[in-house]
Amino acid sequence: MRKNFVKILTLCCAVAMLSACNKDTSTETRPDENTVQTSNAIEQLRSFGKQIENVHANPETKSDETLSLSDALWDVENHFNLTYSEVECYYDQIHHHEFTISIPIDDQQQVLVYDAVALYDQVTDEARTALLSDEFENKGFISLSIKEVRQESRGTSVTFLGKTGNRTNYNPPIFHVDGPFDVDDDWIFAAPFGKCDDPDIPSGADEQLQEKLYAELIEPFVETSDNYRNIYIDRKRYVFDGSTYSGIYYNQNPENLCIEHAYMNDYYNGEKQVIQNIIPEQYHLVGYRPISIEINGIATEDGNAVTHSNAIEYGIQARVRIEEFGAVTSLVN
Repeated sequence: MRKNFVKILTLCCAVAMLSACNKDTSTETRPDENTVQTSNAIEQLRSFGKQIENVHANPETKSDETLSLSDALWDVENHFNLTYSEVECYYDQIHHHEFTISIPIDDQQQVLVYDAVALYDQVTDEARTALLSDEFENKGFISLSIKEVRQESRGTSVTFLGKTGNRTNYNPPIFHVDGPFDVDDDWIFAAPFGKCDDPDIPSGADEQLQEKLYAELIEPFVETSDNYRNIYIDRKRYVFDGSTYSGIYYNQNPENLCIEHAYMNDYYNGEKQVIQNIIPEQYHLVGYRPISIEINGIATEDGNAVTHSNAIEYGIQARVRIEEFGAVTSLVN
């Protein structure tokens, strides 16, 4: 396959690349309807953090300061997650751990701050023991939640659910989009190398994409009346490939030059997005439409990859009377 890749590189012409300009973006900020609630929650976490520090600094002093049971449980759960959970990592294995701890309360459902901090310390110890029991290579604590609260004669029993896992890197799932290519449309990246399972067909992925994009973006707009014809003025031409925009075919693996039909649809939609939206927005092509699409499989200038070079021509469509301007004239007849 590497010999074939070298042959393909010699057959492909060098790409003419157009540097993409950065588009200025601006963001609009809107008042967050949850700002007050979030601010209050942060303040509550801050307050409980100070209470933990005070109790730890004075373990023998048990003050009469109290807070409601609901606040105490909220503080324990959320301060633990604030401190120890790593929910934004990816975990390929997950374990669940349950543990139950009691906390004393009075008749008014109030909890001493000292006991709330003691509960927090117990939860931390139980969670640490649970995490250490996991045999994961790169273990992490994902989340702590309260599963159940039960009233008992000597206090309140709280069952916690701890979720642990193995942190790992992962390959993001590939979501394919619909398009004109079906299961029989697996093509080698460039003409005339044919289909993946039939190299004798004198076509390729580049040519197939070009045909389908013409049918989608140009053909529907060429109709006119018998007495008029379309002309295109102020034409502009843009050249790009997979090193210029994302979503365009770009392959550094010489062992696999086949593009399966699902990926053909992905590249079709990527090309369409660039042609129909990105370039017109980037270069302010108001009133322009594509009038010519040329796609060729090429090797990059450094020879380290193959990609699809796109040469797209745009123009502003106008209609003229054939009686006045005549029909299109052939240069050779």
